[in-house]
Amino acid sequence: MELVGSLFHRRTNDEIHDGILGCYCCIFPLVDGIPVLHLQPHATAARDHIQAGEPGLARRAMVGLEDAAEAEAFDAIASSGTATYRETVEALGPNFEGGYFLYRFSDPTYIVAQAVVRSVAKTVLPALSGVEGPALSGVEGPALSGVEGHGTRRAIDICGGSGHLTRSLMDVSSLPPVLADLYYAKVWLARRFTAPGCEPVCCDGNAPFPFARGAFGFAMCTDAFMYIWTKRQFVGEMERLIDNTTINAEAAEPAEKNGSARSARSALNGAAGEPGAILIGHTHNERTWSPSHGQPLSAEGYRNLFETFEPRVFGEAGLFADVVKGGPIDLSRRDPDEVLDRDPALTIIASRHPRVFATHRLDALPPPAATGEFRLNPLYAATANGNSVRLRLQFPNGDYAEEYGACREYLPEEVFVDRDALAALPATALPDALVDLARRRVILDLPKRYY
Repeated sequence: MELVGSLFHRRTNDEIHDGILGCYCCIFPLVDGIPVLHLQPHATAARDHIQAGEPGLARRAMVGLEDAAEAEAFDAIASSGTATYRETVEALGPNFEGGYFLYRFSDPTYIVAQAVVRSVAKTVLPALSGVEGPALSGVEGPALSGVEGHGTRRAIDICGGSGHLTRSLMDVSSLPPVLADLYYAKVWLARRFTAPGCEPVCCDGNAPFPFARGAFGFAMCTDAFMYIWTKRQFVGEMERLIDNTTINAEAAEPAEKNGSARSARSALNGAAGEPGAILIGHTHNERTWSPSHGQPLSAEGYRNLFETFEPRVFGEAGLFADVVKGGPIDLSRRDPDEVLDRDPALTIIASRHPRVFATHRLDALPPPAATGEFRLNPLYAATANGNSVRLRLQFPNGDYAEEYGACREYLPEEVFVDRDALAALPATALPDALVDLARRRVILDLPKRYY
């Protein structure tokens, strides 16, 4: 797949902003730097706008704002260099993500997923300093160019929304993680705010994935799999994405057979031949109730989706307990079926890597320096109290309290903090007076311009 140079496109140096990507059988739009690799109606409309030389209308079509006034308001926010994630989400309308993703970085689902994601990804992803390679099947571009073939062994976050967990992968490997989601606005937000530096791709999780076999060492999907209809196909595609049998077969061939192409791959694949991993996190259990059920399976049903792996299924309650106590997180455990049957959410890991199913130490809180900036958790309302500030836990609504109320196990209901210390935020280095609050997730490392 490559840029169709005879059709409208915009590029600067080696970066393609808008255009049409084509292969032998189909063409797809590239909208504001994001490949849209599905054929749903809004993607078709965006493709027509690109071909007509109207990239602004193409982005409007992908964002899905049909009202002209709303679209103009979003365009104004999108062109602002000071607009926040919160303001941009609000400009996308009251139904976009329900607003709850603003509070994502301290909710129970996130803290468990982040711990498991980082534990597994750090195990299977080698640090490939200074190496680049393609993830999309044949797509060329600034972030997708480099060594031809497989072996990038990067991470992919499938159905990753606006990139909150993708952000936790950014420092695990030197290769930028790919964020794939059906909803263009979400991956656009991730690239702009939540996980800058990731490679966003707009594609359909209910269709075969547009990525090369073995292009990834770690494939994940969290808090979304129960909404996928084609679950068996989805899992088969995840297995394909981390299939390194081609890599290992090439490595075993004589050097003269593959020549310089093999030599380039060999440098890249020195550690890439190790087994990868699949992670499906926070998928609902058909044998219990949850507020947003989807189309879940039982633990046995999830296991039976895998063809080439024997996955291990974990009850999320046990993982949550590990995280709340500060770790380590025990992935060597084997939860019995009776434990799994009563847990509302399950985590599934499939890997042949010998160090995945082990005990993993959690990252220390707070980090030595912020990835973005240290700020007050947006779940806290601040009230002046003389030389101190009263911080009170305040949920945005009853639905949030019902679904994420378990955060009370680690978030204090009320704390008082020195006014001057709090006034030093946002900051990339944490004042000593706020270190304990950061350990308790009252202070968070948030993306810049988050709210």
